[in-house]
Amino acid sequence: MNDEFDNLWMPRAHAEAPADFADRVMDAVRREPLPSSKGTRVLPMSSPTVRVAACVLACVACLYRMAAVVAVFFVS
Repeated sequence: MNDEFDNLWMPRAHAEAPADFADRVMDAVRREPLPSSKGTRVLPMSSPTVRVAACVLACVACLYRMAAVVAVFFVS
């Protein structure tokens, strides 16, 4: 194993962050504008009814595929 690369990053791994680092990051995050909208495709999927219908449809498709694989062995 090559310990040379391990020894190169080891001093940087223990470097101290500035005391106000977290405050500066949080201030930068707060200054960012909020997104104006979630997009046109996300809004229809936000309804619980649509999500349940999509899950049911996915389950039916999965069961159909599994039945098709099992049917291969029973076709004469």
